[in-house]
Amino acid sequence: MEEQSALVVQGGVSAVAIAFFQEAVLRMIPYAVPSFVLLLLDLLYGIKAAKFRGEKVRVSTAVRRSMTKLFSYCCWLILASTMSLSFHKDWIEWAVLGLVYVNEFTSIIGNYLETKGIELSFIGLIRWAFKWASGKAGQAVEDAEAADIIKPKDKPRDAKGRFVKQN
Repeated sequence: MEEQSALVVQGGVSAVAIAFFQEAVLRMIPYAVPSFVLLLLDLLYGIKAAKFRGEKVRVSTAVRRSMTKLFSYCCWLILASTMSLSFHKDWIEWAVLGLVYVNEFTSIIGNYLETKGIELSFIGLIRWAFKWASGKAGQAVEDAEAADIIKPKDKPRDAKGRFVKQN
């Protein structure tokens, strides 16, 4: 008798867990598309930035890093979805994935600007964003502030404008 009741409890818990994770996976599918797009953009601009720096780009390294990032995205998607379901708060999904996507987007922008010879200071950008959010958006950005946010790279370059690899 005890064995049957243990099986009933085990089957019930399994059914609830499967239903919970099924709903979590269905909720995260729409977020998988932007993740895949960001992954491809990061790969593209990461390769361009590495070539611009004069580094040798190995396909195996690029694929391995992209697969690691894909796995990380899946983990973040599952975490955001299950937390949102557990606490019955949709904003948790948006907050967690928003942070992940903003972080990845700034990496893509940084790689893109690096190929143009510009270094983006994220600390300066965050300072400017807080200033903007505090209501000082109407004021013009001073030259000194702009210099804190965007700086030209001062690394040596070859005749084609690419960075020279330093030892």
